[in-house]
Amino acid sequence: MVAASGSARARAFPLARRCACADCGQQMVCLPGLSRTIEHRHHPRQRLPPFFLVRLPGQTTRFARIRDLSEGGICFVSPAGQTPPPGRFLLDLYNCNDGSSLELLPAEIVATRESHLDRNGVSTRVINSCARFTSLNRAQKKVLRACIARYGTV
Repeated sequence: MVAASGSARARAFPLARRCACADCGQQMVCLPGLSRTIEHRHHPRQRLPPFFLVRLPGQTTRFARIRDLSEGGICFVSPAGQTPPPGRFLLDLYNCNDGSSLELLPAEIVATRESHLDRNGVSTRVINSCARFTSLNRAQKKVLRACIARYGTV
C-alpha cells in the first residue's frame, strides 16, 4: 500500500487515507481495518451473451470470454497461458453466432488478477484482465455503442 495525499472529502474523516496498491495502482480509501476501492468508471458495465468473445493479438488466434463491457473498456477471462500482451494492443470483439466482429479496438491493460476456475472437479488457472479503450475513432464508438445497446444487460 502506498499512501496518497488527502482530499477535502478525506479530511472530513480524519482516520481515512487515500491509498494506492503498490503492485497495480488501484486507488482506495483506507480506514483502520477496512479498505474500499475507488471506481473511476464513466460508463456502466454491461454483460454480453456468451457467444461474444474477445479475439486477442498474437502469432496464433486466441480468444477470451468477456466478463463485462462498457464504452470505456472491457474485462475478460483467459487461460493463464493466453494472457494479453502488456501495454497497448489491438483487440477484436467477435460474435460467434453470425461471425461479425468489431476489429482493431485500441486498448491498454489496467489491471490483472489470477484466479482459479473450478468446473466439474477440475481447477484451471485463469487470468482476469481489465483494459480501457484508449483512442477509439468515431465509427468504432458508434458500433460499440450499438452493440452494447442491442446485446448488453446490466
